[in-house]
Amino acid sequence: MNKLKRMLIALALLLPMELHAQDITDWRKPDNKELGSDYSWRKEAPELFLTAKADFDGDGKADTARLLINGKKNQMGLLVTLAAKRNASILLEATDKKEITNMGIKTVKPGQYKTACGKGYWDCKKGEPEILKLKQPAIDFFAYESANSYFVWDKKANAFKRIWMSD
Repeated sequence: MNKLKRMLIALALLLPMELHAQDITDWRKPDNKELGSDYSWRKEAPELFLTAKADFDGDGKADTARLLINGKKNQMGLLVTLAAKRNASILLEATDKKEITNMGIKTVKPGQYKTACGKGYWDCKKGEPEILKLKQPAIDFFAYESANSYFVWDKKANAFKRIWMSD
């Protein structure tokens, strides 16, 4: 990984994903054509790695994360709907809709996990833990057989933080 990419990733780790309700009218589930000709890997999960449900913000109510398509903007997005926040939807990530062919999400259970910097992919920056200690579920946002990051709710910041787990 080149130096510029590492610096951008480190910067992204320090920026929390702020809670702003999103208008999700133009967002929809991807169709089979958008998922690509070979999405057999998705069949390992009942939700095809397109939906994750858990109490992500620790309020006792089940929240829903979904990978959706916005045809008007030609984007794929990771949207989280927080149940207790009047079903406010937050866009955590948006990229070209073609990326949906190899992107997935799943729920991460509470526990301890070694982060990308903890595995030695790069030096840990300020605020970037070597070991991530989850007290509540998080969202694993991954590229099939490639990089992944966890979106973790930060109660103090009232926002999700992105923590890279592999590159």
